[in-house]
Amino acid sequence: MNSLPTLIVLADPTSHPSAEPGALHVLAHTLQVGLESGLPMVLVTPPVAAEFARTFLPGNDVVEFTEAQGPGSRTDLLSRAVAAGVLASPHAPGWLLWPADMKDVQPDTLRLIAHGVTHYPMVYPQYRQRRGHPVGLSAEFFSELIRLNSERDLSRLMTRYPALGLDVDDPGILEPEMPQDPMADLRTRLQGVPQGVSSSAAVALA
Repeated sequence: MNSLPTLIVLADPTSHPSAEPGALHVLAHTLQVGLESGLPMVLVTPPVAAEFARTFLPGNDVVEFTEAQGPGSRTDLLSRAVAAGVLASPHAPGWLLWPADMKDVQPDTLRLIAHGVTHYPMVYPQYRQRRGHPVGLSAEFFSELIRLNSERDLSRLMTRYPALGLDVDDPGILEPEMPQDPMADLRTRLQGVPQGVSSSAAVALA
C-alpha cells in the first residue's frame, strides 16, 4: 500500500488537445506540479494527451479514457473518470481529485491536503474563506468512488458528508474564470456544499 494519498488528475475526456495548442502546455505544467509534490499520481485523460503525458509519467500511471466509454454529459464521463483513477490505484490510503486545468495549485498545498486526508475523511483547501481544489478523500470512500457513473452520483457523494476546510495561502486553488469552461461543471460538483467542520479546526493538522 502507498503511504501517501494518490493525486488523480482529471482531464476532459471530450477534448482533443491536438486541436488546442495550449492544452498540452497546461497539462504539462499541472503534471510538473504534481511531480514536485512527491505524491503518487494517476492521470485520467484522452488518448492523444495520454501519449504526450507518458513522457512525464510511467505508462501505468496514465489511464486512457474517452467519450466513447458510455453515454451521458461531460460531467457524467468525468465522474466515471474518477472511478477509473481510483481503480488504477486501489491500495492508496486516499485520493486527491484534481482537475487537470488547475495548473497553478502549489505543491505545498497538495501535500497539505494529502496530510489532511490521513486525519479526516474529506478535506479541501480554502483561500480567504473561498473553497477550492483539489478535494481529498480517504480510503473509506473507495467503494463509493469506484461506483461513480454519473453527475448525480458525484454530486451525491460530495454533498452527503461533512468536509474539513484547510486554510492555504494559495490563490491557485480557486477556479479559473474562463467563458464556456469545459471543466466548470466538474469543479462545481467536486465543490459540493460547504458544511460541517470549519477551517479553524484544521489547525491541529498543521
